[in-house]
Amino acid sequence: MRAFIPGLYPRSEELVQATRDLDRARTTPEAVDEQVDRDLARLVSAQQDAGVDFLADGMLRWQHIFRPLVEGSEGLETAALTRFLDTNTFFRAPSATTDQPKLRAPLDERYIAPLPGPRLVTLPSPFALSHGTDATPKAMAEGVLKPQLDAIDAELVVLEEPFLAREEKADLAALGEALQVLAGGPTLALWLTFGNAERVLAQGVADLPVAAIGIDFYATPATAVPEGLEKALLAGVLDARSSVLEEPREIAAFVETLHARGVEKVGLVPNGDLQYVSEQVAREKLSRLGKAKTATMEAAA
Repeated sequence: MRAFIPGLYPRSEELVQATRDLDRARTTPEAVDEQVDRDLARLVSAQQDAGVDFLADGMLRWQHIFRPLVEGSEGLETAALTRFLDTNTFFRAPSATTDQPKLRAPLDERYIAPLPGPRLVTLPSPFALSHGTDATPKAMAEGVLKPQLDAIDAELVVLEEPFLAREEKADLAALGEALQVLAGGPTLALWLTFGNAERVLAQGVADLPVAAIGIDFYATPATAVPEGLEKALLAGVLDARSSVLEEPREIAAFVETLHARGVEKVGLVPNGDLQYVSEQVAREKLSRLGKAKTATMEAAA
């Protein structure tokens, strides 16, 4: 049983204010850097207190899951503001000016911070990065994601995928080719966020060449998970779009339903980026995630 928090973590009110002040020339980049460091230290401490298995940096400098990679690549650029799924937030979707984008250089420690323990890193999946562009998932994997993966020292890389579960007929073969390109480095997980994964599970998404599949169980029934799933299942049991706090023992009971379906390897994660709640709420959800892990292990003892 493992627990951890991939994706974007909410910035503190102080960091939000500092970045606004920087945009208005009311503060300095150095002052913003100092606040980022304080936010990161507080996040690391909260994860250690919760007892998670892998530490994450919260992607505190990322405006969105795509932006730093898009801005750091030849042949990619940010397009018009686009609503992100059914949230009240917007992002600048990637746009490709070539069918073979190339990462100029791997992102440095400003975007993938060193951490005092086993580390997980979150990147967009090849399908997500190619979504709405003329580049294929394989091209994104070869030119952008593989060079970044080769530069990462991490126990786990979570590939965030917010779009695949919403496809009427997902091209899993194309995604599988792209994921093969990324093989041979850190352990990979495909994290299907904010959506009902029932359709893609039926289409065989669990057969893709990754070590783990992440599912949003606020949108997906447990019965959609293939019985006897051999891969690790990252169970999205924290609702990242609600400030309502989860009950750890209810999570533990849900894990038992997964075990009853023959799913032996279960990790506890949010169902998407925690950035959609406040930092205070996210910190409490993180604490409860750790308590849910403990309650699950106690129930199995």
